Amino acid sequence: MLSLVPEIYQMKKSIRSSRKDLDRLRLNLFQKQIRNIYENVPFYREVFKKLHIAPEDFQKIHDLRKLPIIMKEDIRNNREKFFNEKMNSEKCFHSFSSGSTGQPFSSYFDKRCWVRKKYLSKLRARFSCGIHLGDRVAIFESEPAENLKRLNGFHPLRDLLLYIQYFSIFDDIDALLKRLIEFKPQNAYGPQSFFFYFAREVQKNKQTLSFLKRIYTSSEYGQRHAAQFIRDILQVEIYDIYGSTEFKEVSWECEQHQGYHINEDEVICEILNGNIPAAPGEVGEIVLTDLRNHAMPLIRYRIHDRGKILQENCPCGRTFSLMLPVAGRASEYIRLPDGEKISPFRFTTAIEKFSGLLQYQFIQESRADIVIKVIIDEKTSAKTFTNIEQMIKNITKGQMRVTVRKTDRILPEENGKFKVVKNMIQEPALA
Repeated sequence: MLSLVPEIYQMKKSIRSSRKDLDRLRLNLFQKQIRNIYENVPFYREVFKKLHIAPEDFQKIHDLRKLPIIMKEDIRNNREKFFNEKMNSEKCFHSFSSGSTGQPFSSYFDKRCWVRKKYLSKLRARFSCGIHLGDRVAIFESEPAENLKRLNGFHPLRDLLLYIQYFSIFDDIDALLKRLIEFKPQNAYGPQSFFFYFAREVQKNKQTLSFLKRIYTSSEYGQRHAAQFIRDILQVEIYDIYGSTEFKEVSWECEQHQGYHINEDEVICEILNGNIPAAPGEVGEIVLTDLRNHAMPLIRYRIHDRGKILQENCPCGRTFSLMLPVAGRASEYIRLPDGEKISPFRFTTAIEKFSGLLQYQFIQESRADIVIKVIIDEKTSAKTFTNIEQMIKNITKGQMRVTVRKTDRILPEENGKFKVVKNMIQEPALA
């Protein structure tokens, strides 16, 4: 633990370092990682040999583009080639993704990297957003309550900085509310779709949770109207987080809510259209490079999420660059009968212009049918349904039958995650 003290100090310092100092740190980490993959990772050693390049050829961050983009399929078929041959996988930590894209995946981390990503970088961001030492935190997991008993059991380090209790999003809502009121957390962490459902139940029961001050959402694309509803009903501030199983926390919202601060001392975030860098503000595919993981370093990893880099500096004064994740994986594009693919981002940005809309979900049921499930407030007129229907018909160029369906609840997937766009057509993932 003592060996991490300099690292903790550097992490706290980096968040407000000058851009020059931060870039120097990133370049140093980048070059060390390049040396690591060249010397210790068989896949990259072969790539270097094939492309006739050496670690000395990587003098700038953008030299990263000399290396190929990789995807899950590349690793799944050759996992041992992506693992550091000087490390023992049994002594590493690992995370398992349930595979929301239908592709389960395991990632391995060396011990030092795991501590940084699993704990230190998260604590840095949460303390930046209002959590204090000794606060109580309720963590809502997409796990049955039975599976959370161990986490809620005794551990000597568990309540060292924060008092934490784990809750299941599948629990009976009345029993869950009772436990929450007994615990009285100032902070809660979990999926936005759960907190939206939770806020509606609190509203229905005319309850107040004055102890709750902050909610941190993750694992899903955030909907603006749903977030505002949660704020209004629960009287809390909401901070969204973007991350993945392979990289842990990648970026996070601060109190200004003007984008997501990239953990630039942990990852390099590229936004690409095809293999070409997207212009600032242009939506493209997110490609990530890990600067810290030496056990199974993922370099230029196409994560199948979409986003954009923001040019603006955040008014909060923190140095880390800003990005904005947007809705839709490549496999969740809507495909028209004529074969054209339309990004989910087109639909989400259009539908969020309508007032009174609290939550929504797009479902492509067939090549010619799209259903939009909506939850609306009581003051929304029937004309809104007609306007949504016409807007989607325009976006899909009149090629699809559009049905707008009012509902009281939109259920998450079996893994507890909520999908804004669901493509039910059984076909290969779309690039």
